[in-house]
Amino acid sequence: MMNSTIQAPGLPVVTCTGSPAERGEQHGEALHGLIAEGLGRWAESIASTQGVAPDTYIAGFVEGTDFLPAIRRWTPGLLDEIEGIARGSAQPWQWIYAYNLLDEEWTWASDQKAGTAPGCTVAGFATEDGTTLLAQTMDIPNIHDGTQAVLRSEPEDRPAALIFTRAGMIGLTGCNEEGLAVVVNNLDMLPASRTGLPVAFVMRGILERRSLADTVDFVSQVAHATGQHYGIAAPEGLASVEAWATGVAVSPESGARLLHANHPLYTNETVGDAESRYQRSRTRQRLDYLEREAGPSRDVLGVQELLSDCTVPVSLGAERPSMTFGAVVYECTVPTRMWVTPGPPHEHAFRSLTWSSTREPVAAGTSSAA
Repeated sequence: MMNSTIQAPGLPVVTCTGSPAERGEQHGEALHGLIAEGLGRWAESIASTQGVAPDTYIAGFVEGTDFLPAIRRWTPGLLDEIEGIARGSAQPWQWIYAYNLLDEEWTWASDQKAGTAPGCTVAGFATEDGTTLLAQTMDIPNIHDGTQAVLRSEPEDRPAALIFTRAGMIGLTGCNEEGLAVVVNNLDMLPASRTGLPVAFVMRGILERRSLADTVDFVSQVAHATGQHYGIAAPEGLASVEAWATGVAVSPESGARLLHANHPLYTNETVGDAESRYQRSRTRQRLDYLEREAGPSRDVLGVQELLSDCTVPVSLGAERPSMTFGAVVYECTVPTRMWVTPGPPHEHAFRSLTWSSTREPVAAGTSSAA
């Protein structure tokens, strides 16, 4: 098997080729140290917040949910990839599998709902010159800081993809060489299920498609495990889809602008105390900021500046329990251009990753709006 790792400053970029199992194994081998570090911090967090042994908690989570049938139906290759990650990193399969159920574990852990609510901020623009831009801040618990990585996945029969992730996970957000990109916002106030397709698998399933219409069809057809907004962009434009256990809602307006945070815009089917979650994640304030400051259009540097806000704030430092783990901007040309920062964009410069003539990802310099 072949695997290559290049290093943008502070950010490993791992190229994985071959079958799903081979790509997973290359991921696991190349990032085994970061995977062990991330799992170790997660285990410590579980012990302190759940009050039970981490192995007991993980076993209960895996055995108490039933996502595997949906994964086998809709994205079977990703199970092989996860098995490969476990082998390559010499970690237990059950732990790697659970580590890939980020949003689903948040829903499972009742005290997580009572703590800091997850929050991501999304902005997309179909510019006047015909270029589509899509971007987001990725906010997750600060225990994962330092495990940021980019995967350059080369499937045998699907488009190659650049995927921003935490080491050991099949992906958080990404783009493919056909000009398609996807970003996500957690909507855990919408109905969830212990079956259905988990968020990371939906995201990767989107990146297997080649057109905006195909991706919207895919997201509309699958059964969803967790409430989530999927912002999707391609050369032909933007799509905004909210999905949850009992429904899917596609924005009736594609338009030239897509703005979203962590409250649903197309459905009222919330459960529990949604308002307290909105207040903890400042979702309304972040969306208000976007609507006030975004304007009708922005270029790449303008979008980076938008995500670097420290007033609401949009960009959260690592001193917060939920931090901005990274931020991405995608320019949806063919092939897609990706800018990524491994941490809060008000503190870290964006790195540009482009496709070379040999289809390798190349770190192509830095830019910063901070």
